[in-house]
Amino acid sequence: MRLAFALTVLIGSSTLGSATAVAADLGDYLWENRPLLLFAPTDSDPRLIETIKRIEAKRCDVAVRDMVIGAVVTEGNSTLDGQAIDAGESQQLRNRFAIGENAFTVLLIGKDGGEKLRVNEIPDLRAVFAVIDGMPMRNREASSDRC
Repeated sequence: MRLAFALTVLIGSSTLGSATAVAADLGDYLWENRPLLLFAPTDSDPRLIETIKRIEAKRCDVAVRDMVIGAVVTEGNSTLDGQAIDAGESQQLRNRFAIGENAFTVLLIGKDGGEKLRVNEIPDLRAVFAVIDGMPMRNREASSDRC
């Protein structure tokens, strides 16, 4: 089943699987999608809100790179690929990637499940896209980009 992804608002890409079943291990995204996980203390954190705005402005660039977005917060509503995830799943993701409860961190996870980029500030999406575009798998995908 194809699911559109959203954080607080619809962002515009799709993937296979159910986010609530894979939040802790991200297994359903392997070889299909590149999760970009936005960790913040609250869902109203200004850094999170600004990052979401930047992602929305680059909707097509996000979609052609097979990215899914997760907003993982300590207090408030967390989402992954447009689906709500509960506090336990949010905590599992924080533990897995060693993210403090009050930290703002953005992680790019590759299709192979490995961490590709970690920044502790509002990300420059051009830098995120450059990391993805430098991946051998992305080079093969780029020929079929349509947006």
